[in-house]
Amino acid sequence: MPRIASAIAILPLAFGVGTAAGADADVGRRGSIFEIRATIEASASIDLCYAVLTDFDRLADFVPGMVSSRIVSPPGEPLRLRQVGRTQLALSDYTFDVTLAVELDAPREITFRSVAGNLQTMQGRWLVAGDAAHCTIDYQADIEPGFWVPPLIGPLLMRSQVARQVEGLESEIARRAQSAADP
Repeated sequence: MPRIASAIAILPLAFGVGTAAGADADVGRRGSIFEIRATIEASASIDLCYAVLTDFDRLADFVPGMVSSRIVSPPGEPLRLRQVGRTQLALSDYTFDVTLAVELDAPREITFRSVAGNLQTMQGRWLVAGDAAHCTIDYQADIEPGFWVPPLIGPLLMRSQVARQVEGLESEIARRAQSAADP
């Protein structure tokens, strides 16, 4: 089995909410911390959903804003994942660079917390539930940027970024499910 961890970590790049066709998301702000909650419903097996969340070699191919994602820990050591992404909020461009400590409970749960990078705090988890035909993916993260985010319009602008990322995940799950169904 390949070494895997949280794409989601994937959403350190996305502080906000958005909705995709089969997705539901929400964001709250408590001081400087963004509380992100998102759910994706997909017509795909739990194993396929988990595989998409943990496909590090290809994340930048289907997650908008993700520049790179790679495991940086040596084999046999606790899993560390470094992710870099870029987003635009208002008239400013931001680069996110975070290294995450990741724990896996395949194919049900992925937990992560930041150990380095330009986010003050990032911690959360992915929960995957379902069966051979359907999965539900719940994402929860608390993220505190290491830079100023406009208090009134920041969350609104961030919504579009997370919406794009959730849609990217959802589209990749659907694409892979369709490929598996085609003879």
